Formats: sequence, C-alpha cells, structure tokens
Amino acid sequence: MRLSEEEVKALETYRFSSEAADVSSSMLFAWLVHDDEQLAKYVAHVRDEMGAANDAVAASMLVKRLSFLAPMALYAMSAWNKRLVLEPGRIWLDTDGEGETWMPRFRLAPPEAEMCGIERSGWREQAVRDVFAGLFAPLIARLRRLTRISPLILWENVAIYVYWVYERWLEDESLAPVADRLRDDFRFLVHEADGRLFGQKDNPLRRFFKGASGMQRTTCCLYVQTKGGTCCQTCPLKARQRQTG
Repeated sequence: MRLSEEEVKALETYRFSSEAADVSSSMLFAWLVHDDEQLAKYVAHVRDEMGAANDAVAASMLVKRLSFLAPMALYAMSAWNKRLVLEPGRIWLDTDGEGETWMPRFRLAPPEAEMCGIERSGWREQAVRDVFAGLFAPLIARLRRLTRISPLILWENVAIYVYWVYERWLEDESLAPVADRLRDDFRFLVHEADGRLFGQKDNPLRRFFKGASGMQRTTCCLYVQTKGGTCCQTCPLKARQRQTG
C-alpha cells in the first residue's frame, strides 16, 4: 500500500523525501552495496564534503547519516504496524549540500508499506531483517573491506540512534496509545532478536546497550576528525578526559 500524506509528513522527521531531487549526487543504495567502484566514489564524495581526515572517517560519517533509515523504518513498524518496503534498489539518497553539513534525504521509489497481519512476531522479524541484514550489514561489510574501519564503530553509529529514538518515542504523549508496543519492540530489538536478523553472529544492538538513558558510546565515531568536528557528548574520549581531569 502507498503511504498517506500524513505518514509521509511524519517520516520527514527521519529525512524521508517524497519528491525527486534534481541533483547530480543522487545515489541508489543498491549501488553502494553491490558496486565497489560506486561505493569508493561515494565515500570520496563524503570525505570531501565533510573534510574527513581519511576514508575510514568518511565511512563512519556515511553510516551515521544513513542510520536515519533505521528510525524511519522502526517508527513505521512500532507506531503504525507497517513495514516499509526498503529494498536497496528502491532507496535513493539525495543531497543538495545547501545550508548544512552533508546530509542525505531518503527517497523511496515508490514509497510503499505492508500492513501487519494477524501474526506479528514473524512479521516483525522480517521488518527488522529488511533494515539491518538487508541494508546495513552488507554496507558495513563493504566499508570495512574498502577502508579498514572497525565494523564496531559503524554498528554503534546505528545502535545509538535506535536507543535514542525509542527513548524519545516513549516520552511522546501522542504515542501513548502504542506505548506498550513501543516497549515490546525495543525489548525485542535489544534483548531478544537473533543476530541473524542483523546479518551477524550476535545482535549488535545488544552489544552496545548500557541500560536506560545509557547513551555513552563504547567507540568514537570519528566526527572529531572532520572539518570543524568535535567530540560528541557521548564520546568515550570525552568521558576519559573527564575521568582524568
């Protein structure tokens, strides 16, 4: 089914776009996970746009920006009981570079979703698999080979957004009618989901979780190594500085 205008508006919070962009830097997600040459070019583009020190830093910034795809899909799943159709060949990354640090918008062609049927458990597993095993696992694997960056940094980039948005959603009074489902989905994602749903041996969301409001990172995202970049509030480097005075 097609997304409603109201749903499209809600997903714009997570950088969803329903309008085709007339920009030369648009990239199909499938090219990033199936074409090493295209991925290398896009990493170089991000490196130049953000003034990253090297390709590994650019890879981390790329995954941080693309991590908005996870909250976008999980919001649809938990708030509306809808599974966005997120095949790599349907997701366009559009950037215009105007007025902000490099940040893509996500255009689905076409924007469609599947309503949950009677049996939600298996449906939810598929929704999670589509996002993490279908999109992030192959991208992270290729970025690791291309830039030698630790996949732990890239997976924590994704995980930190998941923790953050569920905490915010549970504080949102407008989502109070679905609060129980939000809690159940978050518990499943972090504590119950099998690593295979993430294309991994172990669940990466479980690995980095430090409890309620525990946003302190284990790894540095490397933003400090970009032009004008600083240590994030959750950076382990900043935490060490506080400890050492």
